[in-house]
Amino acid sequence: MTTERATEAGSSADEQPVDSDEGADVAQGMRSMLWVDHVTVSFDGFRALNQLSLVLAPGELRCIIGPNGAGKTTMMDVITGKTRPDTGRVFMQNGSVELTRMSEPEIARIGVGRKFQRPTVFEQLSVFENLELACKGHKDVFSTLFAKLSGEQGDRIESALQTIGLADQRSDRSGLLSHGQKQWLEIGMLLVQDPRVMLVDEPVAGMTHQEIDRTAELLNSLAGERTIVVVEHDMEFVRRIARTVTVLHEGSVLAEGSMDKVQSDPAVIEVYLGS
Repeated sequence: MTTERATEAGSSADEQPVDSDEGADVAQGMRSMLWVDHVTVSFDGFRALNQLSLVLAPGELRCIIGPNGAGKTTMMDVITGKTRPDTGRVFMQNGSVELTRMSEPEIARIGVGRKFQRPTVFEQLSVFENLELACKGHKDVFSTLFAKLSGEQGDRIESALQTIGLADQRSDRSGLLSHGQKQWLEIGMLLVQDPRVMLVDEPVAGMTHQEIDRTAELLNSLAGERTIVVVEHDMEFVRRIARTVTVLHEGSVLAEGSMDKVQSDPAVIEVYLGS
């Protein structure tokens, strides 16, 4: 299935006529890990995304900011297959795999993981058991817990525990964790699935200063290994982790570049940051 879809997506990208203004974007997209190509989505006449284009390199950490209603959630919904675009396409792996041809489970299996704003962990289970469930990928909780871990799965869980800083809490019930620790556990639940692209929605909302510091360290440590998209409103946190910041407004890219560049952009100041 995946090989067939990749071939179809690659052929489709090659056959589409490209004008001179779009040629550079297409060339960059064909060298990308994630490429959102002129995506438009409308809901009852409201255009949530308007010809949105983004290109993320392998291993890049990209921060997406913008006012409420700018299209950030819809963008993630399109990438993960929850929402189908009216026009436009989304590709992975140098443009060889078209995600917009695939279902949500297929997109997850090919290596796109999403963490929502509110942590969704099984609070009655231990930290280890939550990671075990995510690693095995089954919806039947009880049969999954009784199934034997493979050596590779066990190694991935141990690595995730170390990365998210919860190795000492592996046997603790997840409901007893702090808010920040639950956020890290959910990031760990993505990591054990070995995603190539991670979409992380407002990871530091409600965290203490110490937890925010640790989250910045965690995401920075993952950059390079995986392509990471972080949607966030906390500008100080964005500054700490951002290589490139993309500002969305009314479903399109308003500005893009370093944090200093976008913060000094008059249009960004007017519609989002304030004077």
